[in-house]
Amino acid sequence: MKKIIQIPSLLKSLTALLLTLVLSQPTAKAQSRISLQADAGLSIASLKMKVLGIENDELHSINGLQGRLVAGYQLSDNFSLHAGLGYVQMGASIEHEDHHDDIRINALEIPVLFRYQLPLGSGSLGLSAGPALAYHLSAFVHEHEDGNETEEELTIGNDVDDFVKPINLGLQAEVSYTHSSGILLNLRYNAGLMELGTSDLIEMSNSYLAVGLGYRIF
Repeated sequence: MKKIIQIPSLLKSLTALLLTLVLSQPTAKAQSRISLQADAGLSIASLKMKVLGIENDELHSINGLQGRLVAGYQLSDNFSLHAGLGYVQMGASIEHEDHHDDIRINALEIPVLFRYQLPLGSGSLGLSAGPALAYHLSAFVHEHEDGNETEEELTIGNDVDDFVKPINLGLQAEVSYTHSSGILLNLRYNAGLMELGTSDLIEMSNSYLAVGLGYRIF
């Protein structure tokens, strides 16, 4: 019973805190070194695979969704450090004679980026780079067979029979523009650095290009 009574009180406290942050936003922007932004958009991913050293040239890029929440700390007037938590869809499209089959990998991503920013017009231009750790949540293949569409889950792990390893380390580079109103636009590229194939016979790596629209909360 105590938990039921405390929930409305907690919600009121969180609402009051949120209102305080919103109302004090101009002051916070002027005084705080800490920033928080959210963005979401489209990912264009590709997957490279070699079997016995022969590259699979039937794999093509595939569109997906992506989104992030990124916190930053201002180190100086022009340099800042940013760390975030994001979701991104990766994979590839497999071309056949009359259709495409899709491989999709859903990943949780933790980027750590150093950003150089300079004033531009009514906002600022940012150039960022740094590592990003990705954890593969799930993987699926969407196939067409005898006129029917099927979806099969692919296994994630380090065993020989698994499709892809669970962890990947990537290197990211990003160009962004943040308007004084808080609206932002960014373009980033992520190159996977680790070998994702679980068998000695298969070499596999991934990469993606992402475009996002977002808002700097404070």
